[in-house]
Amino acid sequence: MDIKEISYGEFPEICGLNKRFKPGGRKLKVVLDVFVPRSKKKINFSLIYRKLLKLLPTLERHKCGENLFNNLRNHKEIPSHKVEQITHIAHLIEHVIIDLQSNVTKLNSCSGITCGYKNPEHRFDLFIECKEEKVGKFSVFFAVDLVKRLLVGKSPSKRDFRLVKLVKYLYRRTSLLGLNQLISLQAKIASDLGWTKRSVVSLLRELENFGLLDSKKALPNLRSL
Repeated sequence: MDIKEISYGEFPEICGLNKRFKPGGRKLKVVLDVFVPRSKKKINFSLIYRKLLKLLPTLERHKCGENLFNNLRNHKEIPSHKVEQITHIAHLIEHVIIDLQSNVTKLNSCSGITCGYKNPEHRFDLFIECKEEKVGKFSVFFAVDLVKRLLVGKSPSKRDFRLVKLVKYLYRRTSLLGLNQLISLQAKIASDLGWTKRSVVSLLRELENFGLLDSKKALPNLRSL
């Protein structure tokens, strides 16, 4: 899979495609190329869904106009045609992005839509309502990386659980500061989360690579953490 572009705006031209889109609301647009792993002639989407629920249990509450989640819950066979498979992969990524950013920013509702290209047929535009651009972009990178690994038979790792927990913590406690500022608070963060300082620093560096941390914000008073 390859993220070709991420942009942020209202995109009024697509609002008619999903009646749940809020008028005037800002959205992420993700241009995504999706490929089925060469080693996988058949993808067990129901198994992937069950693995995702361990990390993101609120996926079970999602409503989907294409009945993707009803099919997965009922272990209904997903068609094996290549175009249908990559469409389901793109659609699944859309829902992972929605779920992750909604849990971090406490969105009460969030809608999206997956639009496939006629040519090239492996390319999709994902439009997703988004409250915080940085959290939304992080959710895109995280979702694509996660689904890539699940497609080749892996499960969510301890790192995945910790990254999600850390992002929630940072968003609610520090308003996403810069890397150097947060490293200076590593002992406090480690104590609050029950991790080692080394783990905290390693995960913070990953979040910097995801482009999540903002170095322009002032260091908060420790008592506010």
